[in-house]
Amino acid sequence: MKYLPIFQELFESDSIIFMLIGLVLAAFIGIKMNNIKKIIIGLVSIFTLYVVCEVASNIHTSFMIELILLFAGTIAIGGILGFLISIVVVKVRKR
Repeated sequence: MKYLPIFQELFESDSIIFMLIGLVLAAFIGIKMNNIKKIIIGLVSIFTLYVVCEVASNIHTSFMIELILLFAGTIAIGGILGFLISIVVVKVRKR
């Protein structure tokens, strides 16, 4: 996991709490949007945020910036899962 420091930290520490926060927020927002196209736009944007955080984490600058990127990236992972859950919930609701 040399190239994915946020993912590595997720499995090695208690930062799963931040992932759960992102999951709950994204699932709530996605279900309230109730539109698959908007949810997919949210999913793509949160995935882009995760990729930016992951790439920027590989550039070692200062400890504070890496800590902020770690929190943002972990919340983004939860957001990705939350938007995926909300897509399923919205599709089931529309049937």
